[in-house]
Amino acid sequence: MEREKGYVNNPVPSIPFPSLIEEMLELEDNIWKSWIFHYLLLFYEKYNRAELKQKIENEQKRKKSRIEKTIADFLRKWLRNNTEFNKNIGFRINRESLSEGDYESYYDIIIEHSFWDKMFCFECKNLTEKQELIKKYVDGGLYRYFNGKYAQQQYFGGMLGFVLEDNYLNIKDKIHKKLKEKFDITPEGDLLKISDNSIQQNDFTFDSYHNRKNKEFIIHHLLFNICQ
Repeated sequence: MEREKGYVNNPVPSIPFPSLIEEMLELEDNIWKSWIFHYLLLFYEKYNRAELKQKIENEQKRKKSRIEKTIADFLRKWLRNNTEFNKNIGFRINRESLSEGDYESYYDIIIEHSFWDKMFCFECKNLTEKQELIKKYVDGGLYRYFNGKYAQQQYFGGMLGFVLEDNYLNIKDKIHKKLKEKFDITPEGDLLKISDNSIQQNDFTFDSYHNRKNKEFIIHHLLFNICQ
């Protein structure tokens, strides 16, 4: 059954976030990630839908609209303005440049912490049921993790899909099917398995496990139904 409008399963992580630096340094990656997921889901649960809708409509009037960037900027601002996320826990949102041939690009969202030796990178893509956007999500989004650009010193990354119209469960199913195809350019990134409803059992989430340099690489997917 499709989730009810506005409903997000998002309990506070079972392991409290420590206050002592020594305890933070000993936290496992999964604990850090669980707290990041908590705040991403909190955004999805509580963001001002009317405000974001207006921003999207204003952007659509531009000659070269950048809706994807508009939503990502809105999310970054929400996280930066969240006192618990930003000050009490100490997460920060950064932008780090990437070399893209003759021009410079950026990770869409990076979440870091001074006492965590990892960074959580997220690539953002707009989504509908149109096959061209499904293809862009996989070949233009996930592929960055396997072509030497994203998270090369890590074993995980993230994808944020902004569902602008259509049924998000149908979109998730189309992504699953697309992921099962072999990458055209390189075997890096070939799918090993999918774990569905992986983040707090929310049906708009899943994890995909891939082969990268003969090691398992996990991508955590969250499909935010912006159009609701």
